[in-house]
Amino acid sequence: MKLKIIVRKVEENLYVASCRGLKGCHIQAESEQQAHTMIKAAINAYLTSHKQRHEKIPYNPED
Repeated sequence: MKLKIIVRKVEENLYVASCRGLKGCHIQAESEQQAHTMIKAAINAYLTSHKQRHEKIPYNPED
């Protein structure tokens, strides 16, 4: 599974990062580097949570 991460600068000291293939997986951060670190942690938590509950991961590669 390949995941596409998007990081956008919204305003000074505000970045939004999302993993478009995983619905609802996004974060806000104060720097671009922090956004990359936080979205990777969010993806890991998202996948771990679904696996622990034995749920299918709602992955949409088209997003």
